[in-house]
Amino acid sequence: MNDKRNDQPPLSRRKLLKAGVGAAGIAAMLGAGVAAANAQVTKKASHKDAGYQESPNGAKRCGTCRQFRPPSSCITVESPISENGWCRLYAGKA
Repeated sequence: MNDKRNDQPPLSRRKLLKAGVGAAGIAAMLGAGVAAANAQVTKKASHKDAGYQESPNGAKRCGTCRQFRPPSSCITVESPISENGWCRLYAGKA
């Protein structure tokens, strides 16, 4: 009988280790990509960096911004902020 398994050289420890290291490397890269995709920015902009001011800029004010969280918080700018304040990161509600 002709067995196809006998036509191929046996799997050596060296080949097995190389395959394992390669698979582990690929798994690590995929895991790092998933972690990076799920990461969220936690550092908020300072009042100075955002150009924050205590008064509105025309009709634009923190109270009408998507990032404002009553009574005095913001997703992107350090608290406290005024509902009547304004900054360069203003994003009007749709």
